[in-house]
Amino acid sequence: MLDSKNFPRIHKLPVLVSNQIAAGEVIERPASVVKELIENSIDASATKIIIDIEDAGKSLIRVRDNGQGIHKDDLVLALQAHATSKLSTFSDLTHIVSMGFRGEAIPSIASVSLFKMISRLKGTKNAWAINNQFQIKPASHEIGTTVEVNELFFSIPGRRKFLKSEKTEYLHIQSLIRAFALSHFSTGFFVKHNGNPLFNLSECNNEIQQRVISICGRTFIDKSVELDTAKESMHLWGWLGLSDVSRSQSDRQYFYLNGRIIRDKHVNHAIRLAYDDRIPTGRYPSYVLYFEIDPSLVDVNVHPAKSEVRFSEIRNVHDFIYSSLLGALRKPKLLIENNIYNNTNEFNDQKSSNKKSNAYSTPNAKKNDVDLSNRSSLKYLSLLSNKFLIAMFNGDEYLIDIVKAKKLITSQYLYKNFLSRTIVMRPILVPVACELDVDILKFLNKDITRIEQWGFKLEQIAPTQILIRSIPAVLIYSDVILLVKNLLDAL
Repeated sequence: MLDSKNFPRIHKLPVLVSNQIAAGEVIERPASVVKELIENSIDASATKIIIDIEDAGKSLIRVRDNGQGIHKDDLVLALQAHATSKLSTFSDLTHIVSMGFRGEAIPSIASVSLFKMISRLKGTKNAWAINNQFQIKPASHEIGTTVEVNELFFSIPGRRKFLKSEKTEYLHIQSLIRAFALSHFSTGFFVKHNGNPLFNLSECNNEIQQRVISICGRTFIDKSVELDTAKESMHLWGWLGLSDVSRSQSDRQYFYLNGRIIRDKHVNHAIRLAYDDRIPTGRYPSYVLYFEIDPSLVDVNVHPAKSEVRFSEIRNVHDFIYSSLLGALRKPKLLIENNIYNNTNEFNDQKSSNKKSNAYSTPNAKKNDVDLSNRSSLKYLSLLSNKFLIAMFNGDEYLIDIVKAKKLITSQYLYKNFLSRTIVMRPILVPVACELDVDILKFLNKDITRIEQWGFKLEQIAPTQILIRSIPAVLIYSDVILLVKNLLDAL
């Protein structure tokens, strides 16, 4: 045990050690380096970011952009802790609009790797390079900046051995770049891993949906509802995936706050509450949501990774997100074209005489039956009063009664699955009690097997009362009690 004479005195840590300690929070893995460098490029107004990765970032991470560049005299400052161009005074922290602002990333990265940065400031003719040793040399470079990180964590082997397999680290980088690509549409992302192209995404200011399709797939867009609502200083827009595109893991959940992807328990709770039982147990909803709010109402200076935030009026934010999502999810999603048919195949084995939908022909204003056997000629045009679908069929325009068409499709789907005994039964989270006449209950007990074949699970709990435990999955949003009574009346 040390005596008072040998006990160490308080002293200031060397800059390198301080930066390496900070790197423990800022730089967790190769993906953290990629994140910080992309954020710097975006803050520099880059419209093109080229990324080269080797060995999942362990050997090389190179990020090149065509942004504003860095002044020669600022290169040394860029490698020093808490040096930044994005803040000047403490009051600036109350309305942060840039991706980065803490001034920790570059010195932290430089302290745990073989680091090199080359930059040419817009409006100048010469480029300059700097390394870990603060040596500045002339270089050749277009307008913009390139940061090259070699042998990450070479100076602290203890951290390097805790990195996961190359595949795991690669997937983290891939997921990260997807997240950036979905929030910065004015920036192109061109990424290679071990020389193989990973992403080739050009800037798409006017084709936002196409970028979403490139990342999430066409099916996600087809099986989602669009959302665009505003209230006071809050604006929420994006896409909410329906149950058809739910996932076995939460890898397609993107929520952005003023362009920054975040994790927040209150936001997550609002989203879960809105989806409620719309997603099967064990599945996760898919969504791409953009939340815009006055920067003065949110604190992003919570964690060095800048992925956690605090809202000054969290109750208002929570309620706004919940009500906006709930309203969008309650709207009917119209999948005309081939998607609904390909998904359920309910028409594939039916004769054309059974494939009819109530419609009104607009030229003659007469009620007609439309033969849907040739689905390729049915073209969706517009929605009228949320009640009728305007569609083109064989050169004529029709008003299709949505409610009747949906009933027809659902009934045919159920009947086909009833015959093949493949109706999917969906348990009700909280079973519903239902009062019935004694005569109907006697009939129910006699024909319980056929009722279960229709996807219903009913249990008698009193002389005139049953408990509805399950219904067909396709009818999950129906009035449960009315549905059961109609079934028993029909039988």
